[in-house]
Amino acid sequence: MASLQDIRRRIRSVKNTQQVTKAMKMISAVKLRKSQDRLLAMRPYATKLQEVVADVVARFEPGAPIPESPLAQAFLAPREEQRIRVVVVASDKGLCGGFNANLLKLAEGFLQEKSDQVAHLDVVGKRVADWAKKTKRAVSREFVQVNLPDLLHVAQEIAESAVGQYEREEIDALYVIHNYFHSALSQGPRVVKVFPLKMGGEAHPSGISHLLEPSSDDVLASLLPRFVETELYRALVESAASEHAARMSSMDKASSNAQEMIDKLTLNMNKVRQAAITNQIIEIVSGAAS
Repeated sequence: MASLQDIRRRIRSVKNTQQVTKAMKMISAVKLRKSQDRLLAMRPYATKLQEVVADVVARFEPGAPIPESPLAQAFLAPREEQRIRVVVVASDKGLCGGFNANLLKLAEGFLQEKSDQVAHLDVVGKRVADWAKKTKRAVSREFVQVNLPDLLHVAQEIAESAVGQYEREEIDALYVIHNYFHSALSQGPRVVKVFPLKMGGEAHPSGISHLLEPSSDDVLASLLPRFVETELYRALVESAASEHAARMSSMDKASSNAQEMIDKLTLNMNKVRQAAITNQIIEIVSGAAS
């Protein structure tokens, strides 16, 4: 049985750990609020942009000449996927439950399935960068230690590079693997094809045909690069919010487990102390009787 001093030392150690987990939970809660506010602010924009792109694409009749813009051809007449570019988004730090493990499991399965087609692999986050090195996967671009305000620059850089690669026929599709933010208690990994997309449907839900200036071709050529950039930025912000939510939940569970351990150790300490006092009383009584 452990001595009273050992138990007290262990209680102090667990309490110190609990203070760290509580502090990390509070920090993650603040970061989650910032990421969530930014995500909720840009989701309507991304959704409306997708609706506008679908609205413009729906105006092109079957068999009509396709605009010369490479991205317009990617949406209206996609090529066979022989070479693809994949962007995997994870976190820089751990202690966030199954956030990285579930994502990397999905990425591993996807990359194995598309092993003959993956021409370029981009990684965002130190955890996925370490995973790529461990699995000996060739990485084209690596983004680590990226702050929330800088995510837009990363999205713009990847979007510009991917669009250029498509124009040079170096890739035929762009995929992003990231965690989707459902709520503070629910996040999950998913694979998103940024382009090409299967667009279709009516030009407008109300049946109203809007006048486009200067032309549908020019509007589409201007919208599609912004659409690719927005989808990438949305994926990065979704991942950031999911990371902080997962870490906050994980640290909350760790704090609760630490409290349970403290309670058990305190109970054990009281039993040991009571046993020691009982033995002392027995010794005193035995000495007086003799």
